[in-house]
Amino acid sequence: MKLPKIETPIYQAKLLSIKEPVMFRPFLVKEQKLMLQIVEERDPKESIKITKTIIKNCLLDQSIDVDALPSVDIEILFLNFRARSMGENLDVFFKCKNLVGDGEEKKECGMVIESSINLLEVPVANQDYNNRIMISDDIGIQMKLPTFEIVESIANVDPTVENSEFKSIAMCIDFIFEKENVYYAKDATLEELIEFIVQLPPEKYELITKYFNNIPIVRKELDKECPKCGFKHNFVLEGLNDFFI
Repeated sequence: MKLPKIETPIYQAKLLSIKEPVMFRPFLVKEQKLMLQIVEERDPKESIKITKTIIKNCLLDQSIDVDALPSVDIEILFLNFRARSMGENLDVFFKCKNLVGDGEEKKECGMVIESSINLLEVPVANQDYNNRIMISDDIGIQMKLPTFEIVESIANVDPTVENSEFKSIAMCIDFIFEKENVYYAKDATLEELIEFIVQLPPEKYELITKYFNNIPIVRKELDKECPKCGFKHNFVLEGLNDFFI
């Protein structure tokens, strides 16, 4: 017996790394169940695998290399998936932590503040980021945005192991250049890249830290006043963890 086929609507989303809008379908029941697994999953590595499965399922252009998508594009896709599948508005809740009372009797207000966000209107912050870091007048590092593949590799790095932080940075180096030469990271070993990083002066290493603090990310600021104590809050949501997990 041939059962009827249910038509699924098609939508498009504009990513940072791809010139033309990408086409996708909304979640079906199987993806909604996978979303619940992400929320419940305690292992970041498993969450990343599930996330990749959802993206591959919903993207209609199977030629898109999901592993090569920067993390911000993954965030943009998930905002669009959620908006088109379960509604554009997402209710979020915050607890007022303003201290009220006198002297030693002060305690947190504790009032729950509710707000609603339109997921299709969440902006991408830091789109004008600078990925070139100058170490000296002649030597510099060209960084690349963390891709899904890099994020997955970083998740497999044990944070307690020596040099784990440097390994994560090394994975995001595109190339190192000087006046007349370019040294591509793909042609070097991870150990060679780490050796280069650990020999940087502290103030130059700080520039790398600033780079990662200022890469593109979906970010929404909310100015809310507590209806109980009147304290004015500035809440910030950024990245998939804040929006969905």
